[in-house]
This record gives sequence, structure tokens and C-alpha cells, in this order.
Amino acid sequence: LAEQPEKARIFDEAMIGIHGRETGAILDAYDFSGINVIADIGGGNGSKITAILQKYPEMQGILFDLPHVIERARPNIEAAGLIDRCRLVDGDFFQAVPRGADAYVMRHIIHDWDDDKSLTILRNCHAVMSPGNTLLLVESVIPPGNDPFMGKFLDLTMMLIPGGKERTKDEYRKLYDKAGFDLEHVVPTSTEVSVIEGIRR
Repeated sequence: LAEQPEKARIFDEAMIGIHGRETGAILDAYDFSGINVIADIGGGNGSKITAILQKYPEMQGILFDLPHVIERARPNIEAAGLIDRCRLVDGDFFQAVPRGADAYVMRHIIHDWDDDKSLTILRNCHAVMSPGNTLLLVESVIPPGNDPFMGKFLDLTMMLIPGGKERTKDEYRKLYDKAGFDLEHVVPTSTEVSVIEGIRR
């Protein structure tokens, strides 16, 4: 996508179409008040951090993604009038993530990866966070039992394409623990995703 801008544009529009309704549901379900600076890791076109900063005008933000993604996101942040409140940082979350936030949020990032790669990302977040800081993953959490659930179909997709998976609450708890976080709450939303809140030890 870095070298194919038209395909990148189509990808961005597809992500908005697929996940756009989640943003409002996340803001309705989770209370972000008390956060001074939030970092959106792998935040794509910036739609999520834009919505958060618009609802919480005292908050500052960091949008972090690959260089070509940040380049495409910049006009969106500028158009929203948030360029003075949202720092744009490019990089690779497998290498490092930016310092300076007291909360880190990722939506549909960890489900792309197996446990080892997920732990690399989470530990990179842990390395720049202070004890008591907040980690928020927005993912489909597989419920117990065999009842139909959209996340189960997504689990098959993640397994076949990027090699990741959806996880249960217990699997997230174990992943958090290995990365140095305590899982505090799983907050459901009106969509199929939940906000998985962890606290950095």
C-alpha cells in the first residue's frame, strides 16, 4: 500500500465502512475522562483519535502508524482542526512506540498476530509506559459456549489471512500478564467489539 496510493485510499475507505460504526459505540461505552494524553497505535486514518479528541477537548493525542499511513492521515487531522492537539509519529510498532502518553489504545491490531508477535507489540507499549498507565485494546472477545458470534467467523478470517486470531477474555488476561499488565475490565459496546482495559504494572 505504501507504493500504491489508490489501493491505499480504497483500503482506508473499506476500514471506515467496516469499523466506522464502532467508534461511536466505543465512546458511548468507555469513559476516557482522566486521560491526559492518549496514543492511538496503528491508528490508521485517524478517525478514532479524532472522535476521542473531539469529545474530550482537554485531551492531547498521538497518532502512530507506518510512514505512508501517517502521510495519508495528516490531512484528516488538519481538516478536523486537531493538528495542534495531535502529534503525528511514524514508525513500526514491532520496533518501538512513542513515549509521552498515559493511555495507549489499539483497535483491531492484536487480532492480526499470533501470541509471540502480539507480545512484542504489547511489551513495546509497556516499555514506554509508567506504572498505573492504561492499555486499551478494542477487539472482539470470544464468549464462552457455542452460541453464534460474529467474532468466531472473524477468527477464521484472521487465522487464514494474516495468521492471527480472536481471543477469549482468559486468553487476553494471559497475554496481558505476560506483557506486564493486569486486565482490569472488559467493557462491552453496542457492536461486536469490547474495550479490554489493562493497567501497566
